[in-house]
This record gives sequence, C-alpha cells and structure tokens, in this order.
Amino acid sequence: MIGKIKAHLAEILIFAVVVSILSIGTYSRNGLWQDAIGLWEDCVRKSPNKARPYVNLGAAYVSAGAYDKALDMCYKAIRLDPREAFAYYTLTLAFQKVGDLDEAIAMGKKSLEVDPTLFLAHYTLATIYFEKGEYEEAAGSFKKFLKVYPNFPNVHHLLAVVYVAQRNFDKAIEEFEREVRIDPYHALAHKNLGQIYWYEFRNRKKAIYHLKIALFLDPFLPERGKMRNLVRQLEESS
Repeated sequence: MIGKIKAHLAEILIFAVVVSILSIGTYSRNGLWQDAIGLWEDCVRKSPNKARPYVNLGAAYVSAGAYDKALDMCYKAIRLDPREAFAYYTLTLAFQKVGDLDEAIAMGKKSLEVDPTLFLAHYTLATIYFEKGEYEEAAGSFKKFLKVYPNFPNVHHLLAVVYVAQRNFDKAIEEFEREVRIDPYHALAHKNLGQIYWYEFRNRKKAIYHLKIALFLDPFLPERGKMRNLVRQLEESS
C-alpha cells in the first residue's frame, strides 16, 4: 500500500510540473503582443538586411502563438547572420510549443554553441528534457543554469521534481528546502516537502510544519482538502 502511495505522489508532482512547464511563456491574447508584432514588422521593413529585427519579430510571434511565422522569421535571421544565437534560442521555444522536442533540443544546443553565455537556454533545455522524460539531462541543464543564477525563483523546485521523478528523495528534499529559503512563500514547494517528509521519511513534525505553511499561503492549493485531512490525521496520531 505504501509503495502505491509513493508512486502516486511522484506522479502527482511530475504532472503538476509538466503543466507549469507547458504554461511557461504563454501570454494572454491581448493588445500587448499585437503592438510588439506591429513594432517589429515596421523595423523589418526599415532594416530588411539586419538579423535582429527578424529575431525580435519571431519572438513576438511565439508570444502570440503564431509559431509557423516565428519559425519563418528566425530562419530569415539566421540566413542573414548565422551567428545570431537568439534566433536559434527562439527556434527552441517555437519548436517546443509545436511539440517537436528533438528539434527544439537541437536548436537549444546550437544557441549555446554560438553563444555559451546564453544561459537561459540551459533552463529551456531542462524543461524540454523534462517533458521528454529524460530526467538525467534535465537535472544537468538545471544545474548549469543554477551555477550562474543560484537564487533564480522556482528552479530549485523544478530540479527537486526531477529528483522525485528519479525517486531520489534525499536530493529532492535538499532542493525543495533551498527553494523555500529563496522564496518562503512558495506554497507548492512547502506542500511537496510536507508530502515527501511524511510519505517517504515518516517525519511527522516536518510534514505538519510544511503542510500547514502551504495551506496558510495558498487558499487555492491543489488538493487542499486532502492536505487538511492529512494534517489533522498526523496531529491526532502524534
């Protein structure tokens, strides 16, 4: 029974992060991206032989969900300047959105080959590897990003969920704990800590502590009712 609970816990955490990854970079369909598209279309008309306006227009198209147009603009930029790293990175985002994860990875690697300081590509590659279930590669890319930005919000949380997927709960705890030190208001990290401390380590005190914080911080916490029941059960059995 405990084994089934542990497996279910890992599945819950992984599913929650996949949903958050798929929502990264999604913007409401309002006038903001329309203004950006208009701006960069004008720049392309005025500077048709410069790569950067095409890249920026491609990025605006990604934000607008016009991925085919984004791909077209980025390839035009690369034809003008094969060393335009951000064009490859924007292709990474576009291919990720259309579900061509292998090509997204290839473009992400190419962007880093052209510009090794484009550290955001490590983060994006990590999310793509995670989507593919390639957890070792995802962990490696998150770590490369964290070497440069050790306190970047939510990345330790994502790395922790990678470790959960690998059933490496000791490392998962370390990364979740780092996340709540960076952001004490990260309700989901507290919730995940509470669940792991109880279901994996049977640490009642720490489980109650983190679950109570999560419930306090987020009135819309996923599975809030179940978490409240778990806290009550743990307190009654202590």
